Amino acid sequence: MGAIAVSEADERRIVRLRRKLGIPSKAGVLRMALDELERRIERRERASVIRDYVRKHGSLDRRENRRLSAGGVGREEA
Repeated sequence: MGAIAVSEADERRIVRLRRKLGIPSKAGVLRMALDELERRIERRERASVIRDYVRKHGSLDRRENRRLSAGGVGREEA
């Protein structure tokens, strides 16, 4: 695989980040950026799954919690 063409401004940004982060290579900076972008996407997807669950089943969960609370389910005191 070949080199990636970037503007001079982006090249300077990469070099500046490499120095600040103590990363030995420009490719390392790009790897780190890709890792962070992948983590952001995973968090966004996970949040979407949770929102979908709450939208579909939140009322059932709230109803069950009310029943448990009304049933006198006690909690251990610390």
